[in-house]
Amino acid sequence: MRRLNLTALLGSVVIGVVAVGCGGEGDPGDSTPTVASTVQIRDLLANRGDDSRLIATIRGPGQIGYLTPVANRQGNEIVTTFRIQNVSRGALAGFTVKEFRYDDDGETVTGDQYRMPRPFLKDQVIEVELRVPRNSRMSTTRPAVYEFEHQNGVIEATLFEEMEELTPLEEADAEESDEVETPAR
Repeated sequence: MRRLNLTALLGSVVIGVVAVGCGGEGDPGDSTPTVASTVQIRDLLANRGDDSRLIATIRGPGQIGYLTPVANRQGNEIVTTFRIQNVSRGALAGFTVKEFRYDDDGETVTGDQYRMPRPFLKDQVIEVELRVPRNSRMSTTRPAVYEFEHQNGVIEATLFEEMEELTPLEEADAEESDEVETPAR
């Protein structure tokens, strides 16, 4: 994977240098050579970070499983937490959870959303926390609605009866393929 990152970086640097070199702004009759600006590849490689790696993500519909959301009142907010597992055949890019709360007439009163900053890996289990301000117009008879989506398509969500526990972050680093992340709000 590191070799692929290095190849992509070097390829983009070469294309950039060639583009600058070919776009000379000199007079056609002028015999002085045009000097292209140089890019220090070592500086680019030193600033790329140790945890950078490419992950292939799926396109089209993705599948997740989730446990029943648990909503609690904390001060002037309603905090909803639930556990979600990616059961797709690959990673999901830009995984997003949206919560909508309605009034008795069916109009949207409030809501919240969470977008995962990293790809949601296959078989990874995360815990999502959504916070919405309490509003006197919120319906007590209409339940909250949750929408799941990802960058490359829709999500088919299935309610699970039980799910495996979250893996601590230290163990996830040791087992890179089973990485588990607990999102912070």
